[in-house]
Amino acid sequence: MKNQKLSSLILSVTFSIIIIIGSTYRINAQASANEAAAIKRITKVMTDSLGYLGLTSNQKNQVAGFNKTAATSLRSLSKKAKTDTSLHGKVLIGLVLDVMKQRNDALKKILTPDQTKLYQEHQTQQLADLQTKMMTTQLDLTNQQVPQVYAINLKSTQAIMANMPKLHDGSNDFKKMIAGKDVKAAMKDKDKEMKKILSPDQYTKYEKNKTEMQAAIKEKMQEKKEDQ
Repeated sequence: MKNQKLSSLILSVTFSIIIIIGSTYRINAQASANEAAAIKRITKVMTDSLGYLGLTSNQKNQVAGFNKTAATSLRSLSKKAKTDTSLHGKVLIGLVLDVMKQRNDALKKILTPDQTKLYQEHQTQQLADLQTKMMTTQLDLTNQQVPQVYAINLKSTQAIMANMPKLHDGSNDFKKMIAGKDVKAAMKDKDKEMKKILSPDQYTKYEKNKTEMQAAIKEKMQEKKEDQ
């Protein structure tokens, strides 16, 4: 009788362990699937943003590989930033810039001279893409938010870049003043659009990191001018 009870207890415990292991496996499998989906979405956004280059089939495969590597690194940074308090502000932005520099350096090596010229000319898309990568890492954007944020960043960057010549025109103070107002309006509209799609916590982080991100973008624009 005692042996029967012991056997029943062992079977019960074993069954419980199997259920726990099975549940843990399913949770881990789902987490892995979600992570893979996030990386795939970021990779697609990055690749689609280069559509203007007219890449060949072979180039597209290579670029997809570069972008997947970058997307994986960005997701890893995003995860670490949640628990590592040292990964914030300029430190995090610097790491994101490093990831994108590695991607861009690899990309430039496979482009034709004409494609390289196009790539250099499409500064607006590059800046919008860079902002989106930073925000993806800083705010842990969802799969649905990534393309939405890119569209907002692109619209804002286009408005700002269109006014840059007027802002640097020292010969006409009136045009410079109007351009300054237009830039401020574009940035204000951007904030409104971001607030619609970001969670309250994400928007708070967005506001907190905005100044540092703008400084990083300004530095990036300066680097591009020096390269030309």
